[in-house]
Amino acid sequence: MKGFKVGLLVGFSFVCYNANAVVSEEQQQWVKQAFSDLNSNNDGTKVLWQYSQQTVMPDMTRIEQFNASLPETERWSLVSENGDTPSKKRLTEYRERQQDLHEDKDETSYELAFSDLIDLSTLVFVGEDDNNMSFTFTPNIDELDNNALAGVLYLDKTSKHLRKIIIRNTDEINPAFSVTLTKFELELSFDVFEGLVMPAHTSTTIMGTAAIFKSLDSVQTVTYSDYKILNNPQT
Repeated sequence: MKGFKVGLLVGFSFVCYNANAVVSEEQQQWVKQAFSDLNSNNDGTKVLWQYSQQTVMPDMTRIEQFNASLPETERWSLVSENGDTPSKKRLTEYRERQQDLHEDKDETSYELAFSDLIDLSTLVFVGEDDNNMSFTFTPNIDELDNNALAGVLYLDKTSKHLRKIIIRNTDEINPAFSVTLTKFELELSFDVFEGLVMPAHTSTTIMGTAAIFKSLDSVQTVTYSDYKILNNPQT
């Protein structure tokens, strides 16, 4: 699925806190199972999804629809940009761009599973409240210096479903020559749709410079909605 490429613990008031608590085997299994379920729910060979995606950037709000039952190059359709219905010319450009992305994917890219974002062996149980359990972890993002990153994830205390992942930098990052990121923050939120846990919202915040003078400051949010299963999910 496309697009599935804060201070820690913000928004949760913990009534129980354990500094650097060793994660139990049972807790680690809960996290592993939560990621396994999420990856399975996003596996296009098992579940065919239809959904809407709204992407908000500083100069653009774009709404797209995804339909996994269509041929790969036709699965994404453009609904609107900044509230306007796209012209025929813009739709042609969009379709050509989708074709290019499909060809690039076949030649040079791969699908990143959600579990690939974290090193499960580094899980540390932080605490819990009435609704959630929290774990810190070391991120696993190839393009970035993971020693300069820290992560936290939340599991629903009752269902053990994944609720949220937050990854942020703890020091400056240099992902490429002459590029310096002073702030990097990735937040992924999840919810239950059609009985399955799926992405609900993502946000990426970047602050930095390229070649000293060019600003790279950017905030992008993506909201997923109108999920519908188009087949009988394979187990």
